[in-house]
Amino acid sequence: MVHKECSLLVCGATFTGLGAAAARARAGETAIVVERTALVGREFIDAINPGRDYRMPQTDLGRKFRNECLKRNLMEEDGPAHLPGLHPLLCSLIKTDGLNVRFLTEIVDIAEQNGKFRALLFDAAGFTTIIADEILDTSSERLTRPGRLFTPPGKRLNAYLHCSSEQPSPLPAPIDDAMSLATGRFPSEIILKLSVPPHANWPEARQRLHQYWASRPAEWAPWTISVSAGTFE
Repeated sequence: MVHKECSLLVCGATFTGLGAAAARARAGETAIVVERTALVGREFIDAINPGRDYRMPQTDLGRKFRNECLKRNLMEEDGPAHLPGLHPLLCSLIKTDGLNVRFLTEIVDIAEQNGKFRALLFDAAGFTTIIADEILDTSSERLTRPGRLFTPPGKRLNAYLHCSSEQPSPLPAPIDDAMSLATGRFPSEIILKLSVPPHANWPEARQRLHQYWASRPAEWAPWTISVSAGTFE
């Protein structure tokens, strides 16, 4: 079994997690990011969440990322980003900034030990023990507390919509209070945001989304779900 030490163990290769790890690294400290999937930025990219309140980044990494997005036409000065284009850019930043990100890695157990935290990780190479000064859990599942899942006050299941005819302008109004609309970087990126019960699991939420859209009114009939999110917003 491999043993390692770090000042910060981050759960989730989210925008928040990567930013925190980069800040520690630039301060000369060691940070390890653990991600159970092979994805990055899941809270926006995989959730099909374009975000809101677009403000200037406050960190060097944030400004660097924003400039790259502008350079590649993935976003405008004050608008949302083209979400499918962000994943390779984030992977490039992980490489160039030398961030220690362990993908496809599960947190098996966490315990306090002499004022620090002892984390047992498992991946294809076997078990690894990490001794960390601090832990930052940015996962929506609260993975660092096994068996004690977090229930948010509210959540959404999002999806890209596609219109089989010429896209109308303006768009039809939302069907009811459970539905809201958002746009991505380009006019064709229309995002349905459907509120689901906080306690709903993934199969229940997916069933609600498809039943909801199957009973949509006539003005939304030309629209279909082209891609649904892989995680909750």
